[in-house]
Amino acid sequence: MRNRIVLPAALAFLVALAAPLSAGEQSARLSVPGMFCASCPYIVEAAARDVEGVLAVTANSDLREAEILYDDAVTGVAAIRAALRNAGYDSTLIEGEG
Repeated sequence: MRNRIVLPAALAFLVALAAPLSAGEQSARLSVPGMFCASCPYIVEAAARDVEGVLAVTANSDLREAEILYDDAVTGVAAIRAALRNAGYDSTLIEGEG
């Protein structure tokens, strides 16, 4: 009888582990037309990373874009864009949730 209880419990535990850890993860792609030099992506990445809830940032000066992964339970695109603006870079949302 005990084995019949343990197996469903173990299966439920494995299913829980397979579920995404953060259902609130969102991504956004921003146009950042002010990135002209080699140091600009580093400044944009640092400004975005300083926003609580930002999980990853990649900025590309050739494309003048930034890809941002964030937890939408903690922050949003508006807060990230405000941080970039405070660092001297205007941005517009290309793709993602605004």
